[in-house]
Amino acid sequence: MLFVVAIQATSFATRIDSVDIIHYNLSLSMQNITSKQITGKASLKVKPNFNNLQVITLDLLKLEIDSIISNNVASSFTQSDSTFSILLDKEYYPQDSILLEIYYHGSPTKDSRWGGFYYSGNYAFNMGVGMGSNPPNFGRCWFPCNDNFTDRATYEFHITTDTGFMAVCSGMQEPATFHPNGSITWHWRLAQTIPTYLANVAVSRYVLINSAYAGIQRNIPVVLAVAAADTSKAKASFFRLNQALLCFEERFGPYLFDRVGYVGVPFNAGAMEHACNISYPLYAVDGTGNYETLMAHELAHSWWGNLVTTRTASDMWLNEGWASYCEALFLECAYGKNAYDEKIGSELFESLRWAHVRDGGFLPVSGVPLAQTYGTHVYTKGGLMVHTLRNMMGDSAFFAACKNYLATLKFRDVNSFNLMDYFTGYSKVNMVDFFNTWIYDAGDHDFQISSFKEQNTPGSFLVEVQQQRRHKTNLVKLAEPNLKIYYTDGSSFTTPISLSFNWEGKASSSINLTSSQSKNIAFVVLNEDNKIVLGKTIQKDWIKTTGVENFSNALLTFTVKNITDSALVYIEHHYAEPNVLNKAMLPAGIRLSRERYWKVNGIWSANNFDATAFFNYDGSTPSTKNAGFLDNELIVGIEDSLVLLHRPNASEPFMVETDLTFQPGPSKTDKVGRFWVNELKRGDYVFGYRDITASTKELTKEKRVLTIFPNPTDNLLTINLPEKHTHGTIKISDNQGRFVKELNFNAGDKKMIIETSKFGSGLFYLTFEDEKGKLSKSFIVK
Repeated sequence: MLFVVAIQATSFATRIDSVDIIHYNLSLSMQNITSKQITGKASLKVKPNFNNLQVITLDLLKLEIDSIISNNVASSFTQSDSTFSILLDKEYYPQDSILLEIYYHGSPTKDSRWGGFYYSGNYAFNMGVGMGSNPPNFGRCWFPCNDNFTDRATYEFHITTDTGFMAVCSGMQEPATFHPNGSITWHWRLAQTIPTYLANVAVSRYVLINSAYAGIQRNIPVVLAVAAADTSKAKASFFRLNQALLCFEERFGPYLFDRVGYVGVPFNAGAMEHACNISYPLYAVDGTGNYETLMAHELAHSWWGNLVTTRTASDMWLNEGWASYCEALFLECAYGKNAYDEKIGSELFESLRWAHVRDGGFLPVSGVPLAQTYGTHVYTKGGLMVHTLRNMMGDSAFFAACKNYLATLKFRDVNSFNLMDYFTGYSKVNMVDFFNTWIYDAGDHDFQISSFKEQNTPGSFLVEVQQQRRHKTNLVKLAEPNLKIYYTDGSSFTTPISLSFNWEGKASSSINLTSSQSKNIAFVVLNEDNKIVLGKTIQKDWIKTTGVENFSNALLTFTVKNITDSALVYIEHHYAEPNVLNKAMLPAGIRLSRERYWKVNGIWSANNFDATAFFNYDGSTPSTKNAGFLDNELIVGIEDSLVLLHRPNASEPFMVETDLTFQPGPSKTDKVGRFWVNELKRGDYVFGYRDITASTKELTKEKRVLTIFPNPTDNLLTINLPEKHTHGTIKISDNQGRFVKELNFNAGDKKMIIETSKFGSGLFYLTFEDEKGKLSKSFIVK
């Protein structure tokens, strides 16, 4: 589905399901939809999971059960608000088969936030997720079921409607039954197994637009269900559907469900990837291609989510992050690499600027709390992680790994460890390092060029890079970003470089340039193409006229006062503190922002380009979360203590910029205002705060390092404690946030060894805490 919202989780009892449901046959009356009632029978074919089974507990939310028959015997039952338990006539065993016939009625409910069952005018339909519920699967709002991500079954639907109405469901259409009273029973059958949240029914005055797509293995039926008045618009809106199918089949393997289907519904907040019958908002059926990335996102779930499904809500990036990435992939197939790059660039800005704000903190993409299951980290940052993995592996290895993973694990549930396992061996990338650094760790990386200089050998240049972290624990060990060299005539040259970072986050790489490539270099930039996801956004443009230029992607506005020739202005906005080579070069008593800074580059001379610039600060925290949250850590008091600093390059000291006008907002404590710089110069700009507690000694304090090995482990984990630590605790929790072990250490302890064999396999988080603060690591138990 495509929707992002912060949710509040409600309580839901954890249980081990007593049966595996093999098949659902839902026979429901949905006549007179204005009554908002359903009535009917759910026939469930189930297999016991245990010996001596005599009680079955299933899910059903706020619908009333009339009676239950099991294997032709009337059964007694008890029912609560969200579950019911059946007392069987005897004990059953795993080799037995049980047919449950559950008669029920009532008004299906909506979720408190998003999803559930909806009635709107001539429409009645379900959206299979409840974003405010725990678990978020929401099949239970309209039929009795095992409501989780792991219990997969085939489906059959017999939905009775009034004349003039049609029920469209998951699967293939079978012949309908027309009754003497004018009602119609619509019959649909789904042969592939799906979890409950992917089952769908939609009732309205639908007509079907039928076509076929020539797929890799077969002709695939394509069905669009809309009102008669919307057929022309639907054909135009889905003009590139076949192109999306071609794109995904070529890269991920054949489409394996009965048909491709979209059903129009009056929903105003996203779509839902029901198997073969995607619930698609009518606002997106507008006769244009404006929403074709939404179409592609939902279609991509036919591989990422429907075919292979996340095992738990905490790994939802396996569904939504991959489908979000497929929006960019579709644009690449349909419009070329530039369209792909633009999409990745906009998603990067979204992630860096808003993910931690909307989700209430910096999170890993795997192991998110329940309330952030459908948040920006899962969708947007999750998609960026897929992009990074693709570029690190290379297209050939990446798409081969995708096909292997999907083909081997089709119609099964998975976790992030499974993805890591199946992608291992397809490239030189160390998947354990990648997942520990990019997937299981929160925060962002920022690579900053410390220097670029020619060596003694002509044409040999050394680029030195410092890796900075933004609320992140682990360093990237190896990376191969692209270095782009800009020349004074406006031309450029791009070359890959290989970086191997040490424990301080420092790396260097040598490149060899020809004689012509070595001359008239204006500036160099790293990772302009976002080959890997780093903590900066960029915006550049050739300026030819005077006037206001809003570089929104770099959060900078400048006004060109004079220009006699075109000038290239290139702004990087880094979401991290600037690297300072020599801490003694910092102005005394000033704290630099650890949240962000700007790097200004370009091709211009003082004679042909003159511009003023606004550097806006905003440490506000509005409840709407549509502004602010940029300088919250820096600004702790009145704004009079704020300064703007500048340096020409990383080898020069930061100096307080004085050629400016300070313009605080209406209040000196609202944390909103700006510095109006009279002359925009090349170099780095950063906010500072005059703070008597800021000192060189504090800035140069020793970095504390916590190391663990081996990782992954299957038996023992060794923990090397930081030097000069005090006494404290080590706590270990699993990816659901549950503590599994806690132990104490003393000031003289150097290492600790923990037995992990009883933890079970999966991802775990280790937190070291003493009087000086906390350090965290993640590790995997095989």
